[in-house]
Amino acid sequence: MQYLSGPSGTGSWIAPSQSYSLRIDMKTVQLALRDSEFAQSLRTSLLRDGTHRVYLVDQPDLRIDGVVVIDGSMLDGLAPCKEQTERFVVITRKGTDSLSRLWNAGIRHVVFEGDSPITAQLAIIAAELRLPNPGLKASRVSGPPTEKHRTSPHPSLPAIDPPARCGRCSFTIQTRRF
Repeated sequence: MQYLSGPSGTGSWIAPSQSYSLRIDMKTVQLALRDSEFAQSLRTSLLRDGTHRVYLVDQPDLRIDGVVVIDGSMLDGLAPCKEQTERFVVITRKGTDSLSRLWNAGIRHVVFEGDSPITAQLAIIAAELRLPNPGLKASRVSGPPTEKHRTSPHPSLPAIDPPARCGRCSFTIQTRRF
């Protein structure tokens, strides 16, 4: 323990600080988009949160874990496996029959051309939540590993000398004497 003297000369102690380690699980996102301005904007938005590794690619590498964002026209050339459809976010045009084709192919995350990069980022996060969890999530900010969180009943505090009447309304507080 370290002791400090206050201005009045009384000793007080400060407990030694505990070090907390914060591990962030970096999530990988591959952006294979024709619209380079949209891709750069989406990349900047994803990198800003500090939890994403973002790659701008011409052709996604399916051996790399994480979410793959592609144009709707690229889906035919990729022929994704049925087990991997949850990792895809597809950007397609409105008003085409591609939406039902994408749904039948197992794609559940679709963003329309012209939607904002924030909308695409939300679709990416939704896709990440659907990915299989490799174990305990390390990206949660928490206390030391030994700390357990328990829900305990809130203590009820007695009112000390409650006023006979509330100042803001006409409600009269009933006091009981023991």
